[in-house]
Amino acid sequence: MPFDVKDILRQLEAGFAPESGAPKWWQESWEDPDGFAIALAEGHAGRGVPPPKSRPGQQYDFFHDLIVRHVALERPAFRTHQRIQGWQVLGYKALHDLASRRASEWADQGVEPGAKVCLVHGVGQELLVSLLATLKLGGCFTLLPPMGPRAMATRLEALTPDFIASEPHQLPLLKGYEQLLLKSQGRGAPGFTSHTYKPSDVVGLLFSPLVDPPHTPVPLTAEDAWKGAIGDGMLTFGLSPGDLLAAPDFPVLQHLPALLFATLLRGATYLHLEMADLALNPAPLLEHPVRALGVTPRLRDLLLRHRASLRNVQHWFRNPEEPFDAQAWRTWVKQCGLQAVPSSNILIDAAAGGAVLMSSRNVTEPHTDVHTDVFPVPGRAWTLKDPNESGQGAPSDVGVLTLLPDKDRPPGHVVLARIRQRYHYAGTQGFRREGRTYSAKEVTAALEDVPFLKGTSVVPVSTGGLASQSRFILLAFTGAAPAPSSGEQEIHRRIEMSLGGDFLPDRIEFFPLFPHRVEGAVDDAWCASQFFTGALHKKAKDPMFQALTALRSRLLESAAASGEDGPPPAR
Repeated sequence: MPFDVKDILRQLEAGFAPESGAPKWWQESWEDPDGFAIALAEGHAGRGVPPPKSRPGQQYDFFHDLIVRHVALERPAFRTHQRIQGWQVLGYKALHDLASRRASEWADQGVEPGAKVCLVHGVGQELLVSLLATLKLGGCFTLLPPMGPRAMATRLEALTPDFIASEPHQLPLLKGYEQLLLKSQGRGAPGFTSHTYKPSDVVGLLFSPLVDPPHTPVPLTAEDAWKGAIGDGMLTFGLSPGDLLAAPDFPVLQHLPALLFATLLRGATYLHLEMADLALNPAPLLEHPVRALGVTPRLRDLLLRHRASLRNVQHWFRNPEEPFDAQAWRTWVKQCGLQAVPSSNILIDAAAGGAVLMSSRNVTEPHTDVHTDVFPVPGRAWTLKDPNESGQGAPSDVGVLTLLPDKDRPPGHVVLARIRQRYHYAGTQGFRREGRTYSAKEVTAALEDVPFLKGTSVVPVSTGGLASQSRFILLAFTGAAPAPSSGEQEIHRRIEMSLGGDFLPDRIEFFPLFPHRVEGAVDDAWCASQFFTGALHKKAKDPMFQALTALRSRLLESAAASGEDGPPPAR
């Protein structure tokens, strides 16, 4: 099908009313994603820069298209602000030189096409340089930002990397994998050409928090990565060379490298700011014109407290899976002076290549400036499947968004509701925290050796509402003894130290009881049933159950002292 890219860009810039559904070209792009990608690639080649070497459906040279094309124009590729050093800017030319030298060093250490390279970096210059060095060599990258040692060990064991790139101070997190560390001293001599991937080549293995369990490496093909980058760069965010894109507080594992690829492919600048720094001083966010700003509820509330005026923002977007507090968003829009600034809903899954849902980028009516409208992004084949998980198509107008082809893809989790020609985000399949899975098994395993705990279980609870938000409650069983006064603080400390802050439950409930076990493991189904029926609360206050719990505790202590197995747990 023929696609007029210039007209498409004009329509997106002007916005469209969602009542009439997606424009005709948008719907046709779902039916002909390959033809649409070819049209975007032709429209992407700009004046003053070399054309991209990649050819949709044939070959993909990420290093050339992301970096080499823009070297001569001396544009900034990455910009960040630090409390002491102030603004730090990394240009395309400097990034090209650093990544090329690192690639040369790594080639001498054995990194070759297809090698699995795990990048243990926070967001910053080191991550960018290592990522691009891997792409130049044709490696398969994995982003693994530093987290607790237990979480790191679980993911490294699942990944089995060939090489690891990290900074020296992260060494304690890599216990047992030290021999895989790559050395990078900046002494390499750049000179060889970059690698070209085939469409089906796996360019990345990503730990997507949208997948259950989240420590499962998800393959990202070169075709998905490149098509997602060009679609997001041109259409989702409307980036032009020199524009700034920023998404403070957006979860790294869900959104990178997709946001980086979309930004660099268009010759734009990725602006990275840490929330901890913005909490002290949001001024750096206001100092440069931002073409597209991603806003989380936490950033929204921070800017409200500081009474910031965002006159430098040309388009802002939110994740539709986050809590839908329309009043708070409207207050924020009014206070920050964004009434005339286009906004949109955008759901990004880096393991799928980039955005999978987006709404029109326009200015909406005062009372609908925050909405649930979304469409599957242009250029992706998709279908709605029945929520019963049978694999059949949705018989009604409500179903689970499934990208096609769905073979070898993780199952979809987003529920869409179709009302006439409009689509609305209607929640998730199963319990999730803002669309992301909560790794309950990792949490309970990390608490197994806490002295005052006799077992733990995580129970998800729906809060109701439009977006079907979930809370995860940790049930902490303490046996015959009550929980110590510092019990909640100790559990938080243990989870943060061994896993990371993202693993903290929303609430902790203590019960002076023993949990039911099956073959030695806590019976999660029993715990959930007892919690929801109120049985745990009743038993915790019932004198008879407390006496039985004390007796059971004495029996278990006697059995442990004699070296015998304890009595089987009673219901």
